[in-house]
Amino acid sequence: MTADTEILAELREQTKWLRLLGFRSLRPLITEVLASERDRLVYELSDGVRTARELGKLAGVSHPTVLRLWQDWRALGLCIESTKQPGRAEHLVALSKLGITVPRMGFESQPSEALIDESAE
Repeated sequence: MTADTEILAELREQTKWLRLLGFRSLRPLITEVLASERDRLVYELSDGVRTARELGKLAGVSHPTVLRLWQDWRALGLCIESTKQPGRAEHLVALSKLGITVPRMGFESQPSEALIDESAE
């Protein structure tokens, strides 16, 4: 085994454990911060491509509300500035990857069918 191969193998092993520890820490924080269905939907739709206006329309909230949520989540480290479109927010991980259900768009009018299939992404 060459030195580069050994370093790469060690980095992969460390990444595996860091991911596990990160997910274990992230899930309770996200569950606490994203307490409402509205917040979970806005977070899930924050893909770094959509504008705050587009996202607000999809989630049924105002443009300033989306901007405020993005600001709060960036401060907490739950999202980052988009690598695709500067000025937009991108969630760290899809909620479904953490086992957190995501409300459907327009969930207020259909509370009994408020969840998106967790396996969808």
